Amino acid sequence: MLNFSQGYRSFKEGLNWRLIRDYSKAVREHGWEILCCAGPVGIAFGILTLYYTPSRSLLGLLFGWIVLVAGYYVWRADHLRLMPKLGIGDVNMIYAGAGVPDKKRRFVQILIECTTEGPIENCRGQLLRILKLSDGKWEPTHIDEPLDLLWSFVDEPILTLEHGAPRRLNVFIVENTSRTIVPWTRIKPKLPSAPSDIFRFDVRVAGDDCPAKYIPLKVTFGDQWNDLYPEIIGNET
Repeated sequence: MLNFSQGYRSFKEGLNWRLIRDYSKAVREHGWEILCCAGPVGIAFGILTLYYTPSRSLLGLLFGWIVLVAGYYVWRADHLRLMPKLGIGDVNMIYAGAGVPDKKRRFVQILIECTTEGPIENCRGQLLRILKLSDGKWEPTHIDEPLDLLWSFVDEPILTLEHGAPRRLNVFIVENTSRTIVPWTRIKPKLPSAPSDIFRFDVRVAGDDCPAKYIPLKVTFGDQWNDLYPEIIGNET
């Protein structure tokens, strides 16, 4: 707990007359809107003054109400601007080596961004399940429980996502030595594929203090090992 001198010093350092002037202006503008335009209290008060002369206590209560509500609207604008919120970008694919001669990998990634000015702490992605399209229906595969996905380059499951600095979330890879699907997680289960197969990767992305995003990623496999056609679709059953 701060003592008196420390508390006074902190209070003095926080004083900024320009910010106080701007805050007072914003409260005054919102207060006028509340009193004369959209505020039911202001409308009721205006009707009341047609028949009665308001007392000092009533005027004080009205003034206090205006300051309270106007202060809320001033605070709300900054709160919404800084509230963490996830955004989903495009699907990305890159080639990478595997540390073995003549062995190549192709990564399928989803671009994740922070759409507000507040950072998203502990941002993480999970592969919930992989489904395969069979006779027009999505059928479950043996990969049917959540796996923690790793972020591109850092190869970690959790990071801080900053505004204006989107990151790529690795979903899975395929290699030129086989057509096997390998989710990019610490534990790497394998799922065989064949030309013309269609899979759906259900991905969940979440972070502290922001709603999670659910991403159904549909991937069509072509004739060659690296012929992949990914797209984000709606939630199909």
